[in-house]
Amino acid sequence: MAGIVLGCVYGFYLLINERLKRMETRMDLLTGKIASLEKGVDVQEPEINRKLRGLMKNGETVKAVREARKALGLSLLEAKQYVDGL
Repeated sequence: MAGIVLGCVYGFYLLINERLKRMETRMDLLTGKIASLEKGVDVQEPEINRKLRGLMKNGETVKAVREARKALGLSLLEAKQYVDGL
């Protein structure tokens, strides 16, 4: 019984930890954009956008969504919406 409880706790920990990593990635990107705006510098779009557009052009939407998730720390739905918005 204790093993099941520990397994559940560990699984929950892994889930929360991954979510926190994605949120930290997104926060770093947003912090950089805010700093650029405060300096009066034009905010450039992320480099990943060019790669994502290339993947979309080649019909590799699933790969583009996967790359967006990895690079930007987005959830599956957020990454799909992001790629669709390009």
